[in-house]
Amino acid sequence: MKVVAKALILFALMPIPPAWAGPTHLLLRQDGQAMVTETRAVSLPQGEGTLLLPDLPTSMDPSTLRLRSLSAPSSLTVRGLSTETEGLTPAQLLHSHVGRQVEVLLPEGKGVVRTQAKILAATQPPLLLIDGAIYAGPVDAVIYPGETVIPSLLPSATALVRNGGAQRQEVEISYLAREISWRMDYALTLPKAAGPSRLEGWAVLENRSGKTYAPAEVELLAGETNAPRPLVGRALMADAMPKFASVESQDVFEHHLYRLPRPVELTDGRVLLSPLFPPANVEVSRRLVGNGQALNASGGSSGERLNVVLSFRNIKAQGLGMALPSGHIRVYENAGGATRLVGEAQLERSAVGETAEFTVGAAFNVNVERVATSMDKTGKNGWRGAWELRVRNSGKTARRVVLRERIPGAWKIDRATAKWRKASAEVLEFELDVPPTGDGDPLTIGYSFTTEL
Repeated sequence: MKVVAKALILFALMPIPPAWAGPTHLLLRQDGQAMVTETRAVSLPQGEGTLLLPDLPTSMDPSTLRLRSLSAPSSLTVRGLSTETEGLTPAQLLHSHVGRQVEVLLPEGKGVVRTQAKILAATQPPLLLIDGAIYAGPVDAVIYPGETVIPSLLPSATALVRNGGAQRQEVEISYLAREISWRMDYALTLPKAAGPSRLEGWAVLENRSGKTYAPAEVELLAGETNAPRPLVGRALMADAMPKFASVESQDVFEHHLYRLPRPVELTDGRVLLSPLFPPANVEVSRRLVGNGQALNASGGSSGERLNVVLSFRNIKAQGLGMALPSGHIRVYENAGGATRLVGEAQLERSAVGETAEFTVGAAFNVNVERVATSMDKTGKNGWRGAWELRVRNSGKTARRVVLRERIPGAWKIDRATAKWRKASAEVLEFELDVPPTGDGDPLTIGYSFTTEL
């Protein structure tokens, strides 16, 4: 009886391995960090004892680890948490198998005998239950089931707890893990002729944390958040979700939240692609934009490439109407059944009703020559100048060209040969439809200005 009583005391103090009780919840940020919330079913000692929390990611921030009871929150008090990040060790392996069946090699005469045993306590030597009796003698080796080794390669934590409730409880552990992130990838396919363009948006989920999460309920947080630790990139393999399902979205704090419609398997070392919205048919505006400096004391002339600027409205009538997170956008053109990549850009986040605008390169057939016809200083801080803007279009069709002239200070336009507008406090803007000019004369406009700095 004394031996049995001693065994019960050890059982109350020993770590008890938990089991999964439900899907994990992941809140992924675009800066490479994720808030992980796991629910586990555990057997707890009455009174004070320790609880082993194995299978944690190698990228976990130990200072963010938290534990609480879901089934009896007022009965479980966490008195301390400690983490082990050294990977697999014999001591860790022994602790992680307390209460489980293993095989042991026990000395017998000049040899050994191999038998089944249950580990009761991770002491040295371990306390074992063999054929209904408690064994506390020497052990030559412990042989663990192979399928249990892989989870033990991951870091673990130990919680010092006081339990005044039931032995069987559901607990929640939460922590921040690095190298679990997401980004947005867009594909815009333009028709060769007139017509709407096809816009697709895919969320790209990356897991490099060292742990697989399956199943996992995933939320994606879009917005600018502080990222104190940079990511280290490495090649990953990709999985694509085969079917589209609607993604729920909502505002959270000053950011936007997207919830994937069903739990997913986020495997370590792989990328998961999930569509954020169904393919949308959007009307895309294409302009060639030039940016010049009107106040140029050196005068003279210069050639200028024009940027190719595309834009579309984020509205429900075009199949959108949800907040679009920032991301990489690739632009394709479909002509004669062939789809070709023609440009790439960074798409900034776009709220509902806004116009998304991005630059995908420089025009090949259209350029502008800027010629200063006068540039005079009129006082200590005053200037008067005049420009000719000569636009050539060697293509076969008319092109929409926007010329933006930056004029600092308090300026006014004295003369202009084309319609203009004040785009902002320091920007004069001309919008022109330039016909094909071939090797003939360019389309020329002029303006003069005065400014006081």
